Amino acid sequence: MPSAILPSSPLFTIQQLSPELRKDTLIGAEVLLNNSDGSIDPSTFTPDNISILRQALYENSVLVFRKQQGIDPLALEQLAAIWDEDMINVHSAGKDQVRDPRSILSRNNGARLPAAPNVQVIGNGEFHNYEGLEYMNLRHVDSAEFHAEPLTEDELADGQTRFYRWHQDAPLYENLPGKVTLIHAVVVPKLPNQKIKFQDGQEMKLQAGSTAFISGAKAFQLLTPEEQEFALNTTVQYAPRAYEWIRNAKATSDGLGIVKVGAEAKEEDLPPWTWDKVQAFPVRLHLCLRYLLIASQMAWKNPGKPSQPHLQILGCCVHSLRTTDTKTGAVTGIDDLAETRRICYEMQRKVVKPQHVYAHHWEEGDLVIFHNYGVWHSITGQLGTTQRLMWQVTMRSGKEPEPARINP
Repeated sequence: MPSAILPSSPLFTIQQLSPELRKDTLIGAEVLLNNSDGSIDPSTFTPDNISILRQALYENSVLVFRKQQGIDPLALEQLAAIWDEDMINVHSAGKDQVRDPRSILSRNNGARLPAAPNVQVIGNGEFHNYEGLEYMNLRHVDSAEFHAEPLTEDELADGQTRFYRWHQDAPLYENLPGKVTLIHAVVVPKLPNQKIKFQDGQEMKLQAGSTAFISGAKAFQLLTPEEQEFALNTTVQYAPRAYEWIRNAKATSDGLGIVKVGAEAKEEDLPPWTWDKVQAFPVRLHLCLRYLLIASQMAWKNPGKPSQPHLQILGCCVHSLRTTDTKTGAVTGIDDLAETRRICYEMQRKVVKPQHVYAHHWEEGDLVIFHNYGVWHSITGQLGTTQRLMWQVTMRSGKEPEPARINP
């Protein structure tokens, strides 16, 4: 079956990825540039071009541009602005690379390009004198240091890998997440394909180092009507300094959540924080006994497809839930951490199946743009010491995510 051709322009043609790649994911379209050298120059985009690209991402969640070797790193920021008129000119993780060893986000040993400080450099292996950076020892983290039951030596020998941690790119403290994330592949490992084994016994082959995506819309579709109603009426409160809070916790083997309660850092051992800055998605406010919670609804609105809610939960970082009775307006709190995690896990796990996962097979020069408010993603791959180098940009937004339903 041929790929569907989407609305295009004289500058580019957009077509959905092949049915073999899209499967039942709702994800993936390729943007084919019509200029002679095939490179992206956002300054040439007309308002119509921008409108077409914006809608294409909202409808397909992931856009792929091939052969972008030599792209100006500053162009990534310009591209991000297409989907965010309220974008603030700073990476959502902050103006500097996260290096605090108390945060799990520091484990990749990433860096920032000196000429483009909002471009994060991530990957694997040692690099010398790269783009003004004298030395980098990048780390492609895997299940060995984060999962409660890492892959065994026999499983590694069998070519297995894991979804490391399903998430959105979200600071969860003070800064709002970027509406889109852009990843540019500079150096891609040339290793044999690997595979993931699922809980139901199915297997999925994928490139070593593939980035996996799940549509929040597909996740919402797979919920029961009762679960959908719960998601539309429930907000998620994330933990204070969530990435420091879970630094000693261990994840489930599918990368969705944390296995058990008890390993979380104590509040007094976290970097300085205040409740008014925790999980800066001010979608809905709930006054509790100790503090004011600022929380994000489970189901987020897709601005290009408002009738299609997206289930968006960072399962490893959840702290509590608040659900509203739409008839009475009464709010019920779920403060038990184990129960909060159980609820979120049961809602998310339904979609973690091969037919619902798009695993991007990287080629050097690829630029992938994904809707950070509409998909979950995870790294995969056992890379050893093999080099991998990517640029990543996700710019802080000045406007919070919109709930799929506005409740009184």
